[in-house]
Amino acid sequence: MDLVFSGIVVLLAGSIGLRLWLKRLRERRIASRRRVEAPNSHYSSVSVRRQEDRERWGHIELDGLHPLNRDEVTRLLAIADADGVGVLSTRERLFLDNMTLPRARS
Repeated sequence: MDLVFSGIVVLLAGSIGLRLWLKRLRERRIASRRRVEAPNSHYSSVSVRRQEDRERWGHIELDGLHPLNRDEVTRLLAIADADGVGVLSTRERLFLDNMTLPRARS
């Protein structure tokens, strides 16, 4: 009887120890994956970058563009305003970025 009781106590203590060890291991994994932004860091979140992109694209001078480019810029900005910048494809974002580059005046 004492042997059975001792075995149950050992199993109970072992299972509690194992659970605590696994919990600590899981917390360490989560902490290692966490990315904390340092003050004045170069890292910015996706939503902040999208907002900065939209603000930059808002300063495109439509009067200086070719009519085809002007229509495309207007269409893409309307999509970005309606559905968000995230729905634009990489090509569309690149097109808008190219339109924001300073142009050499002839």
